[in-house]
Amino acid sequence: MSFTCRLMRENEFTPEFELFMMETFFQHEPMNKYLQTQIPDDIDLPWLKQVLNKAKYDNLTLAFYDTNCNRSLPIAYAINHHDKVNDDDHSDTLYSSLNQKYLQKYEHISGILTKLHENIDLFEKFSCQNLFHIYFLVVDPNYRQNKLASQLINSSICLAKEKNFDMIYADVTSNYSLNAFLKNDFQIIKAINYNSYENFYGEKTFENVEIHKGCSIVIKDLRLE
Repeated sequence: MSFTCRLMRENEFTPEFELFMMETFFQHEPMNKYLQTQIPDDIDLPWLKQVLNKAKYDNLTLAFYDTNCNRSLPIAYAINHHDKVNDDDHSDTLYSSLNQKYLQKYEHISGILTKLHENIDLFEKFSCQNLFHIYFLVVDPNYRQNKLASQLINSSICLAKEKNFDMIYADVTSNYSLNAFLKNDFQIIKAINYNSYENFYGEKTFENVEIHKGCSIVIKDLRLE
């Protein structure tokens, strides 16, 4: 197998890629899998379009392509955002913009992610102006075991340094992605275990999520290198 990694182009953020993302990320993400999210019926499409639209124009999204295959879709990708201290469109605020129609399932996911970021202002905590946010990190199941996740993280670090970002961070929801970030010297600054998490109503929504421990914020200070 032969792979190449590059920035995704604006014209590659197509409806076909959007559907591919649903199949490769949402089908396998632990919380969506546990909630038995139906693809695409249970996905908040306006929210997803906002996420991808920001990524398209921030021009930081990286993807791996199989050079031996004619398909136009990537085999792995990191949807990356540029968060600025004084902007009001930080990528994490997108969690609060989920459509009411989808709250039966997505209030659980947005709830735990909102709590994960509760009382944490990354700009203030780390005295920084620019954050490189790895919003989604995905490897096509057919191409796993090729260390593509780790390579995407490393390529994102290199890109963030090249663009003079202060920090790079991600919200991770699976043990696999967490281990990949830790191997690239990210630090956990906050974590919530699925077994102990209680939502607004005191319900342990994700206590039976198997294999995966919980969700975490991981961060790497690029100014220290």
